Amino acid sequence: MDLLTPTFIVIISLSAILCRRPFQNFPLDDDFAIYTYRARFASQGFKWKKDLQIIGIPMWKMLLLDRLYGSKEGGVQRIRHLQTAFHLAASLIIYGALWSFTHNPWASFTGGLLYSFYGTSPDLTAGSFNFEQFYIPFVFSGLALLQTGPEWVILAGLCFGLATIPKYTTALFTAALAPAVWYEFGWLASVQFSLASIGVMALANLTEWKMGFWDAESRKQMKTRMATTLRLTRTKSMHFSVLFEIGQLFKQALPVWLGLLPLVLFLVQSKNTWLAAFTLVLFSMIIFQRAFSRYHYLPLFGLLSLACGLGMDMVSSLEPTTAGMILASFGVLLAWNLKTMAFYYLRPTEPETLAQYEKFDQYLYLPRLGKILKRLMRRRGESGERIFVWGTFSQLYHLVDSPASDNFLHYTIGPWDTPDLESFYDSFIGGLLQHKPKYLIKSFPDLDIQYLEEITGLRYKLLKVMLARFPVYRLESQDSPAVNPLNLSWQEKMGQMESLTQADWHAPGIIRADADQGKLITALRECRKLTKINPNDVEGYIYMGEVYAFLGLPGKSETAFETALQQASNWPDLRIKLAHQKLQLEKLDEALTLIQEEIRQFDYHPEDIFLHGLIMKREERYEEALIRFDKVRNEGLRRHDCWELSIECLVKLGDGDRLNNLYQETLGINEPKDREWLQTLIIKNLAQMNSNQRPEHETLEFYLQKNPGNGILRYAFASALEKFGDRLEAYKLFEELAKSKQNYSHIQANAWFRMALLVSPDKQTQFLQQCLKKQPSHQGAKDLLKNQPQAENTLKVTVQDFGKNTEKAKTSSKLQKGYPLKVSIVVPNWNGMRFVGMCLDSLAQLDFKDYEIIVIDNGSTDGSREMIEEKYPEVRLLKLPDNMGFAIACNEGIKASNAEYIVLLNNDIEVTPDWLRELYEGMERHPECGMGTTKMMFLDQRDVFYNTGDLFHSWSSGGGRGQGEKDLGQYEKEEYVFGACAGAGIYRREFFKQVGLFDEDFFIFAEDVDLNMRGQLQGLKAVYLPKAKVYHIGTATVGLYSDRYVYLCKRNDIWVFIKNYSLNMYFKYLYSIWKHQFSDIKYFTYRGQGQVLLKSKWDALKMLPQMLFRRFQIQRNRTFSDSEIKEHIITD
Repeated sequence: MDLLTPTFIVIISLSAILCRRPFQNFPLDDDFAIYTYRARFASQGFKWKKDLQIIGIPMWKMLLLDRLYGSKEGGVQRIRHLQTAFHLAASLIIYGALWSFTHNPWASFTGGLLYSFYGTSPDLTAGSFNFEQFYIPFVFSGLALLQTGPEWVILAGLCFGLATIPKYTTALFTAALAPAVWYEFGWLASVQFSLASIGVMALANLTEWKMGFWDAESRKQMKTRMATTLRLTRTKSMHFSVLFEIGQLFKQALPVWLGLLPLVLFLVQSKNTWLAAFTLVLFSMIIFQRAFSRYHYLPLFGLLSLACGLGMDMVSSLEPTTAGMILASFGVLLAWNLKTMAFYYLRPTEPETLAQYEKFDQYLYLPRLGKILKRLMRRRGESGERIFVWGTFSQLYHLVDSPASDNFLHYTIGPWDTPDLESFYDSFIGGLLQHKPKYLIKSFPDLDIQYLEEITGLRYKLLKVMLARFPVYRLESQDSPAVNPLNLSWQEKMGQMESLTQADWHAPGIIRADADQGKLITALRECRKLTKINPNDVEGYIYMGEVYAFLGLPGKSETAFETALQQASNWPDLRIKLAHQKLQLEKLDEALTLIQEEIRQFDYHPEDIFLHGLIMKREERYEEALIRFDKVRNEGLRRHDCWELSIECLVKLGDGDRLNNLYQETLGINEPKDREWLQTLIIKNLAQMNSNQRPEHETLEFYLQKNPGNGILRYAFASALEKFGDRLEAYKLFEELAKSKQNYSHIQANAWFRMALLVSPDKQTQFLQQCLKKQPSHQGAKDLLKNQPQAENTLKVTVQDFGKNTEKAKTSSKLQKGYPLKVSIVVPNWNGMRFVGMCLDSLAQLDFKDYEIIVIDNGSTDGSREMIEEKYPEVRLLKLPDNMGFAIACNEGIKASNAEYIVLLNNDIEVTPDWLRELYEGMERHPECGMGTTKMMFLDQRDVFYNTGDLFHSWSSGGGRGQGEKDLGQYEKEEYVFGACAGAGIYRREFFKQVGLFDEDFFIFAEDVDLNMRGQLQGLKAVYLPKAKVYHIGTATVGLYSDRYVYLCKRNDIWVFIKNYSLNMYFKYLYSIWKHQFSDIKYFTYRGQGQVLLKSKWDALKMLPQMLFRRFQIQRNRTFSDSEIKEHIITD
């Protein structure tokens, strides 16, 4: 034997082993978990048929695999070593098969080597367990032996018979090849071939029968497995695309797919019976299995590798130049493909690699979910108790180390129309009734938990949708079902399964249960965890965008939707969701572009038309907007927003005739409440339009006579009478409404409340109590009742809805409708339980009127948020999901305010009673100033200054004027300063419109220095108002000179000068900047914070492109020169 053959065999062997090696520690998939489940829990006495319905017939081979698996320590690795051995064998056998066809060592080497790599194609094998891996060596051995000659037919038959042990469907090879053997070698050879193959199958089944796996129970379980498998294949066409999957596999293994051409040429030219029949059977198996799993294509990759070897043999017979060109082209293509696939093998378990798999959710999310569940159960002393997982994600049982309540361990879909599925029902429902698992996890969304409770009496409570994909339920209580569901007929059982699984789609994905229950912060937190694990999870970003929208944070929602769109530009309706947020942010042109893109890509949809109309309305093109709203309404959809917007447009157009026509259209609305509400809205607008001709109440009365049963309209009529001055008639109508049982409860509640406002204070209590009886959440009644007996001084509290993230929104009781607030006090809070109460208590003592308090809670976890809700109901509380930083909190408060002035106040400050009045009056005295600042003292040293206005040093560092100095009367003068300290500063609303909001990348510290410098560059002055006095703890939230404090301050200082310094200022203060940079290094290294400082500098520089862009905008828009602001810059 020449050295070439053993060399090739060694190379192919090494390649096969090395290509399998990266997947040795790969995460489990669902198939691997099911096939090793019995072995994994064998120590608990688990048996086949009883604890796991039979799978992978013949079953005796599963017992061999169980034995190989052994104990759970190293069991997975031993199975994977077996897979590697069979992959190695398959690679060498393809080498041998090619030799039998070509007798060309290079052609054989090509096919064997290609399969050694592409036979490990990640989406085909990776962490999976599939029996294709085990039968491939046998079928290719049989093919090679038939090609060799008639003397090998018996051995070939044995090979094809052995192939049926891993997978019964390979019996098709024997059935198809037996006639071919007759045709090529005669009837005797065909009989020998068939008997050899059938003999192996018969022996396998005899062993099966002897071991008790052909009894009635086993046959029933096999029928159930077959029925569920046939139904699961439907999900591919329902939720996925087979063509897309073939395209992905084509991309992953492009070089071997080129083997189709030489395969066809070889079959046409040689008329090889064996390869033709073999190819026909192989493709038939893929088709008959409906290509449900990608590993069904693995034998095809073996055939394509063999075909590439045949191609190599053809090329070697060509003229050298032509052959060289073909080989060079193939080599380039192969190198390119290997490069694109390299990360699968070099970084097999990195998150960015796992995210590329079809089963990315199993590989990325389930290990994390398993850890969470295991920790939860251990903490509650429930480790090892049975759980139930709905869906195919059976590896959770391995990861949590808890067995299943059922013994089927898989999932299926309808149609539920056969008794063969009764065993699935009995396993699922019977397992729940028998074991009452503590936890139920939905990995697929199509299980109706409420109906499940009706069937079983087991009440499961949703704990949380973990990672926004996996609802985890815990058993809360149990009742005996009225009828034992296991005693029902199979038809009744199938009817229940249909009802249990028809609610949602049959594939894993985002589950919005938390958001549906109002747990928006929980939903957002889980979305963030999800996208942190997998930044490519498009569904996660879409859900995050939806949650942000619900929270009233359109900027955040916009970012989430844009991220999703970048990753999935062909996702339907995504542009519509993003356009909604663009509209909220007044980005009309961008919204219109998105709508046009959506129409081009997915054709017209009512939502496209609606949004287009909304844009036109914002642009005051009311007639065009009206046409689009009418078009959406005429689609027959229940779009009340379109009715409202149509009414608004007609009012703006002053078109009373068409408003009357619209009123007539409302008669066709079937839902009484919707119809009455819209009719009332139209009539109220008609009344206002005609108010110069007749009082509004007369118009309302005219329509009420036509429709006396409209309680909402009657309420509007009573309100109009009160407004007109006829309080007595208004009272009578409100009383009639309140006592009428035909009216809606909210109308009755409001009527009781309005009656309370029309009587003397001593009679209000009983009416308010009646109001709260009808509507316990009625805030106006609560407030008025709380203020008794001082009700004579109390007017109705105006409640404003500032978005869904605003849990409480109240303005001062002294305000009248339509009159803007003078001041909004914005208090950012994060875990401020120790001192925020002090701050709010001091604000309650202010002698100023016409103000509101807005607390922006940055995801506090210390109970301060709940304390504010309970103890300070007069405060508007805006809840942010996490600690997003002082800058973002301030910005959200500024955006939520509707006042002339905005005051920013730290949560660790105590104010004096006249503080706000002095601030307001001071700003009124200085119309040239955009901001004002406070005399701020230390709380624990009340005669020592903390800040009397911000300073600015040339080395780009802010400071507090007078900080640490004892109060000797030196800062009693009202004067201009560099800027206001955002800890207790007042700003005109126009200031933010001109300068912009705080830079949110700063998070906290120096954000006010940056804002002050931008104000100075715009020529907006700051004034120090010494009579406005507060007491400050200082860095209470972060801690003075903590690592976090040092990091944020020093990073942000760099950003301040990058953004705001002109080139002249850079060079002028260059020495000062570098001098203090080196001083910082020396000082903080001495303190042991050198690494913190280094990280701050590095992270600042990483944002250099963004900061330079912002610098460009600032410098372009500045109106003051360097010389005009230099008086405020302190040099050393």
